[in-house]
Amino acid sequence: MRGAVLVKRVLAASFPDEVLARAARARLIDDFSLDANQIGVEALAHERNVSDVTILAGRFEEDVVAAARDVVAEFGGTLVIDIDDQGRNA
Repeated sequence: MRGAVLVKRVLAASFPDEVLARAARARLIDDFSLDANQIGVEALAHERNVSDVTILAGRFEEDVVAAARDVVAEFGGTLVIDIDDQGRNA
């Protein structure tokens, strides 16, 4: 019998600014002992090179998803993606 399949979810959230998104990223890394490469932050470019939206995205084990959502909300983020990864990026 093969080992249990590790279920992960992909979460992405928008933030009103990069400072809040980076603070949320730091908290998520600390709280869930994530490798810094498992979660990223990028500002969205606008036509005038001014960004007022920053996206945070990462893959999380199923058992920490609810707590990760709470961290996003605590830092003013809005969840925009919450999908089952289905092992496509394992």
